[in-house]
Parts: sequence; C-alpha cells; structure tokens
Amino acid sequence: MRTCALAVVLSVSLLPGVARGQESAEVKRGALDVKVRVSGTVVPMEVFRIKSAVEGRVEEVRASTYTWADSGKDLGFLANKELVALMDARSTTQQGVMEDRWERVYKPTAIRCPDTCFLLRSFLRPRLWVKPQAVLFEAARGLRMVGRVRPEDAHWVKDGQMLDFWAVKDPSRKYQARVAHYVLDVQGSKVEPGATFTMDMSPSRWFEPGTAWEGLIVPQSKKNVLTVPTGALISYKGNIYLPVKVSTGITTASLTEVTAGIDENRRILVLDDAHLKEAQRHTQTVDQGALDDRLHQENTAPALREAKPAPRRLPEIRDPDSNLGEDPYGE
Repeated sequence: MRTCALAVVLSVSLLPGVARGQESAEVKRGALDVKVRVSGTVVPMEVFRIKSAVEGRVEEVRASTYTWADSGKDLGFLANKELVALMDARSTTQQGVMEDRWERVYKPTAIRCPDTCFLLRSFLRPRLWVKPQAVLFEAARGLRMVGRVRPEDAHWVKDGQMLDFWAVKDPSRKYQARVAHYVLDVQGSKVEPGATFTMDMSPSRWFEPGTAWEGLIVPQSKKNVLTVPTGALISYKGNIYLPVKVSTGITTASLTEVTAGIDENRRILVLDDAHLKEAQRHTQTVDQGALDDRLHQENTAPALREAKPAPRRLPEIRDPDSNLGEDPYGE
C-alpha cells in the first residue's frame, strides 16, 4: 500500500498567497481570528490663522508649536505704541515693576485661540512690530487619524469596532479607539476598492501631524474550527481545493485505488505538469516490493513446490546414421 496526494474541496475563503517551495502541513482544530491590519497618518483638520487685531509690538510669546491651547490660554501679548514708549523710556524703576504698573493703564492685547486648537506654526518673535491682520499663528481645530483598509479586508470593518493602534516609530506604546466614519471607496472597474476611516484625536492622546501609524482590528473570531494554511488551498473555477495525503492500492495507467483519506463522490482537482512544481505525478510503475514478496512466497511454500508437475521428458532422438537395430519385420 502506498500514499500520495490528491486534492479535495474545502469550503473556506482563499486569500492570495506568495509562491513558496513544497512543504507539508496539518489540518488542525482551534481558534481562528480574522485580523485586519490597517495603516494611516495624522492630519490637522480645519486649519486656520490667528491674526493680529491691532498694530503693536510683540512683547511676549508664551506658546510653542505642536502643542494644544485652549481658548483661555494666552499665547502672547501685543503692546500698543503708547505702552511701548513707556516701557522703553529710561527710568530707574525696575523694568518688571514699571511694566506691571503701566499695564493696568495701557493693557496689552492678549493673543488667544478662539477655541481649543493645535498650534502648527508661529510667526512671532519678541519685539517684532506687526500690522493689523498680520498672521501670528497657524493652527488647527483638531488632529485626525486617517486610516486605510485594503480591498480584501474592506468587507470586514465597520464603525464601532475596537482598534489597537501605535506609531510606527514607537510600537511599544499602544492605544485603543473605536472605528468611526468608515466609508467604502467608490466602486470602479479598473481598481479594487478599499475603504477609509477617520478618528479625531484628543489633547490627552494624540500623535503629531504627519505621524505614520499602524493598527489591528479583529472583526471576527471563531473557536474550535478546522483550519489549514491559506497558502495550501488552490482556487479553480470558483471552487477551493486542498491537496491531502491518501493511501492507495492498485495503480493502473489510468486509475488508482484509494484505500483511505478521501470519501466517495468528493470533487478533486487534477493539476497539470506546470503547476506540480517540485512534486511528482503518481504513475504506474514496477512494484519491486510486490515482486520480491511474490518470489519469497513461492520459494517458501512447500505445498506449492510438491504440487508442481514433473517436467515432461522428450523422447531421445538418435542420429539417422546410427545402427537402429534389427528390423522386427524382416525375414
């Protein structure tokens, strides 16, 4: 009895695989998690500019870029001409005391965000004179994570699913959020559509704009199911086949007896020579082992040897020229 590989149908999904060498694996029972890997970047949303409302000189800058600021935080101060003249006047009074004294009369103009914002760029420096409507800061109303989902995974993902994500440069720090604003790409005939989702980041948990990030979504999980390596499956005309190990019996030029490993009426796939790769097609060959067994049986069975008829002896043929003896019919 021999073993060889045939292909039988297995009703599971087939994902594209990469070419690999021939190897064996096992059908196993256990857990199967659908893991969708996503990636994306961080972008500022609703970018705007903070402009000067008055003409004045920058006396103080209290904010730095790539930081959050709420509406009550002073980003800096502008002093009008009168206040600047008083502060620049020579005096024996200490500068801080004088500024505090005159600020109650000539109040400097505070620079603030209209609402909580993320500061992207600053155009300020101390003692810089600015005109009305001059750009002081460039800011965003928030930061947004934009994620991309591959076409083959687009059907798995939906709003509300849990996402574990991390910055590509710092994978040790992981965060969690729920998928939001999930949108499938416009369906087209030239490319496979994927999907996009966006999630707003908060001042308590955020990445800088331009940060590349990766994440993992587990949309479905099954327990106690039969699994095989996806790369072991073969797709052909809408059906999925799996090469499995079987035991064989008699082999002829066209048919082989299968004694174990496959059920009757199971559909199989016959690969052509180009797809066999390193494997070899099963063919009818001289079964040297069976021949040796047969010879051994014949040589060790006494009953068979005794039952053999004695070889028939042929009559002796004499030379025509020899003396054949007297003629019994002669006179």
